[in-house]
Amino acid sequence: MCGICGVLQVGGPPRQVVAPEVLDRMTDVLTHRGPDDRGTYAAPGVALGIRRLSIVDVAGGHQPVTSEDGRVVAVQNGELYNHEEVRATLRRGGHTFLTGCDTEIIPHLYEETGPAFPEDLRGKFGIAVWDGRRRRAVVARDRLGIKPIYYAACGDLVVFGSELKSVLASGLVDPALDYEAIDLYLTLGFFPRGRTPLAGVRKLEPGHRLVVADGRLTVEEYWAFPEPAVAPVDRSEDEWAAELLELLDESVRLRLMSDVPLGAMLSGGLDSSLVVALMARHMAEPVKTFAIGFADAGADNELADARFLASTLGTDHHELELSYANDVVDLPELLWSLDEPVADLSALGFHALSQLASRYVTVALSGQGADELFGGYRKHRAAALVGRLGAARGPAGALARRAPARFGRAAAALGARDPVERLLAASGQLDPELRARLVRGPLAAVRAGGAERVLRETLGGVADDPLPAMLYLDGRLALVDDMVHYFDRASMAHSLEVRVPFLDHRFVEFSATIPAGLKVKGRTQKYLLKRAARGLVPDRIVDKPKRGFFRRSSSGWLQAQMPGAVSDYLLGPSPHCADFLDRGELERLIGDYRAGRDQERVHVLIAVLLLEIWLATYLPRAVGRPVEPRERIVVGGA
Repeated sequence: MCGICGVLQVGGPPRQVVAPEVLDRMTDVLTHRGPDDRGTYAAPGVALGIRRLSIVDVAGGHQPVTSEDGRVVAVQNGELYNHEEVRATLRRGGHTFLTGCDTEIIPHLYEETGPAFPEDLRGKFGIAVWDGRRRRAVVARDRLGIKPIYYAACGDLVVFGSELKSVLASGLVDPALDYEAIDLYLTLGFFPRGRTPLAGVRKLEPGHRLVVADGRLTVEEYWAFPEPAVAPVDRSEDEWAAELLELLDESVRLRLMSDVPLGAMLSGGLDSSLVVALMARHMAEPVKTFAIGFADAGADNELADARFLASTLGTDHHELELSYANDVVDLPELLWSLDEPVADLSALGFHALSQLASRYVTVALSGQGADELFGGYRKHRAAALVGRLGAARGPAGALARRAPARFGRAAAALGARDPVERLLAASGQLDPELRARLVRGPLAAVRAGGAERVLRETLGGVADDPLPAMLYLDGRLALVDDMVHYFDRASMAHSLEVRVPFLDHRFVEFSATIPAGLKVKGRTQKYLLKRAARGLVPDRIVDKPKRGFFRRSSSGWLQAQMPGAVSDYLLGPSPHCADFLDRGELERLIGDYRAGRDQERVHVLIAVLLLEIWLATYLPRAVGRPVEPRERIVVGGA
């Protein structure tokens, strides 16, 4: 919906915290997030900026918004789906409102509840509130982390923004790299648990608020991702499916709140198809749907299924077919949009899909999140199998650990001793043997095993029930810092607001109570979701196998990049990553990959390529340095 930013003074006599032109620069670097309107607020000890994408009360929803006396000021990036309900309660308490914009409830709600105000909100948001009476600031991120907040402590100031580039535009932040975080990225493919590529900048984690008051900066959790719960045993499958559908239908209905054109992303799979089917229940006109496919993807191109579903439901359908062998997305511009490297090529496809949808609508709903809640990936089916082995898990694991290398990740996951080993076996990219050969310099000084430590910290005391434990880790890690991350950045790069009904926090809390055996049943993934969808979505869509959007095209895409991006960025005379990766080992990996050997390293090479492009183009651009031209050399090997 918007982009917000600001600078807050933590202690000392109140003063001007940032020059007006710097606040303007921080604000306007977010113009793509909010091309319709802008606003700023500055007073001793505080400066706030907002770029607005107008969706609710287009004419009247100017930000910042204030309380009646003007002493409480708020800016918001996001959507509050229960704002009418909260507004009615506040009116009964004597508060007055001038607009119908959802953001206007925030300063009044803050007056009633103080820093606890996020707990009364249902939606996705990044919010900053300044309380001039108490000289207190509260910055909050929604429960599932759908909207981002970056922040950095700089002396007695805190700088924050919806995007990293806004924080860097302050000129207050040292852009030194965080090598521990880079080590995590190379293993996981994303920067987890609040980490960023920069040592001085953090992401506010989902369900957290940052409070500046009384000369202190504190970060507090106000909502926790639900741990797997023990569910009632006296419910039938039909009863479970009925409640699932009721809650999802409510979530979809709430997300139709809009005063501007609205549509849906339609991949051709179950999740987006169910969202579109539920939208059609509540809309008087045909749903506008948008699909994209890649001609090179063969059987993984789902355009035909999207077209079939659109025809069945009578949607106003738009689609685009591209080729990943060509320069579909300019990679430096993609990295500029993403803010930090995410080694997930689905971001390329979603970037193009968002561009298509933005030609017709300002808001689009999506099926994102269902796989992580209900067990949609092959690794989830493997985890469910491990769970069913029960007492036989130990002997089976011992056999799996002795299995031939050709059985790869499946054998490694089966042979894992606990949920953390299992997830790293299924999804990890940089194994210890390759890491030992590849890293050098400051990265070699980082203690190995960082990803395992982060996963164990995240897992906490969750029991080793293999499927629920893996879903819990996915929900707290990859869902937030990979999938939701690129969804937000790629869509907002095109001023498109994407809403995700599966990630309504009440729906997520409900999903944690569903028995694991109803999520993956036998070989059927997302069993209960499929049961709930049957009759609303054609059987052809319900029963089709899962096809990851662009994921299985990684090898073809990387081969297509060999003469271009790979040669330009990784094989030039002075790649930035040579400061911490062994150049000879990297060139060997690239040469082997080009020759058709060592194809398992595709994800590591993609991660390194995107990191190098980020170092070479994003970081200089964000801190105001010129971007150096790339010189190409010819790679050795076949």
